[in-house]
Amino acid sequence: MWLDNASNIDLLFYSPYADTIVNFARTSELTPLTIGLYGSWGAGKSSLLQLIEAKIKSQDTKIACVSLNAWQFEDYEDAKVAIMEALLKALKNNKTVFESAGEKIKGLLARINYFKLGKDLLFKGAPYAIGAITGNPLPIAVNLSADLLTSTNISEKLQNFSDQYIKSADSESITENIRKFRDEFEKMLADVKSIDNLVVIIDDLDRCSPDRIIDTLEAIKLFLSVKKTTFIVAVDQRIIEYAVRTKYPQIEGFDISSDYIEKIIQLPIKIPELSSKDIENYLLLLICQLQLKKASFQTLIEIIHSQRILLKETPLAWDVIEPLLDKTRSEFELSYNMNTLKSEIECISEIAHIVSGSLKGNPRQTKRFLNTFYVRKSLAALYFGEEISLPILAKLLAIETIDSRAFKKLYEWNSGFNGEIAQLKFLETAASEDKDFGEEYSLWMNPRIIRWLKSKPTDLYTQDLSKYFYLSRESLGSAESITASFTEAERKMLSAIQHCIPGQEDSR
Repeated sequence: MWLDNASNIDLLFYSPYADTIVNFARTSELTPLTIGLYGSWGAGKSSLLQLIEAKIKSQDTKIACVSLNAWQFEDYEDAKVAIMEALLKALKNNKTVFESAGEKIKGLLARINYFKLGKDLLFKGAPYAIGAITGNPLPIAVNLSADLLTSTNISEKLQNFSDQYIKSADSESITENIRKFRDEFEKMLADVKSIDNLVVIIDDLDRCSPDRIIDTLEAIKLFLSVKKTTFIVAVDQRIIEYAVRTKYPQIEGFDISSDYIEKIIQLPIKIPELSSKDIENYLLLLICQLQLKKASFQTLIEIIHSQRILLKETPLAWDVIEPLLDKTRSEFELSYNMNTLKSEIECISEIAHIVSGSLKGNPRQTKRFLNTFYVRKSLAALYFGEEISLPILAKLLAIETIDSRAFKKLYEWNSGFNGEIAQLKFLETAASEDKDFGEEYSLWMNPRIIRWLKSKPTDLYTQDLSKYFYLSRESLGSAESITASFTEAERKMLSAIQHCIPGQEDSR
């Protein structure tokens, strides 16, 4: 099975993107730089970020790299403070590179604590504290609530707050404090001579609420974007645009979101949607990943990459993969056996070109498709043993993915099975002869469905598909109606199996 987690093996062959981004990160003259890595959910942004981080850490001793997950800050009261604090703590913990800057990092963390104190005062019902922060000091204690005044060390905190932000610089404003933090942060990095650049990778920003997204981007721009820093922010551009429109009032006839993003992100890099051929290749590589040991699969990926096989016009198939395994068989260790690998690749190859267009060019959707196939394959073995044909199972999952309406219609037709499914027989025959289906079957006049009708295994209309629909009953509804065409012996067998599986109910 495949999780939605980022992969540390480059199945999507994003190395050229990673190399391009790493080359920009090596160029300290371009800093400060913020790179926007744009792609939809499930497009593989996290995998690409892992690849970038691995390349930097293995190739560049003069670049420090820190990876942060923005979603982890979602519950923090102040996202700006959270990301600044997380970055500084990560630098502080990197004793190898930043040991000499330890005291300066402590000072920056202390300054962040003052920012937090200022925010605490505001939330405690002290509106006049705003005046203190903005350079117009008034008696801070006048409007402080009683519980705050009597809390431990509050007098000392207020004094330090006043000394640092009011008296020290002739009533400094928020702008001045931001400038001070930036100057101190930049000087700290400049004094670390062992590195040329600090690369900060930020993932999962598009999972955050609009306010958090804006706060994080503004923290980068206002506080952290200084010389010797490169930020790589992975996000769905549409989510940022939505966040900007949600956060700031819009001006009629003027799209503020695009201008806002351009101010924050200097170098946008868009991950393209995978083509149908890319999805076909990805499907087969995922099957290889399941059947091969990890080191062996990594070797296979390196061979495919070095020979530029994925750049060829035709997608991967067993006759392409088998010679690679045969050529260096000693390098490959299978979790199962070669026959299993071959049968599963051939099975998925038959429907890969049909279903690929319905997976939206999205690696995550592709994984979920295969996960569903393997779940049903496992259930088929438990319920029906060897009575289930994997090619038929795969073909039915394909039509379910392409168009759920056609899948449900086929289920309806199958309920009247009497040696054949008459409607499906008509459609398969018409498709093979390239004839029009007529108005009654207009739903099936989809080019992908027509390819599905022509795909192997053919003559599907001769099969009673009730068992297959039983395995996909979560997509259809009542299990009782699905088993209506089962024999009494088959119903008893299902009942016996279900009583052995926790959580299953008798479907009779």
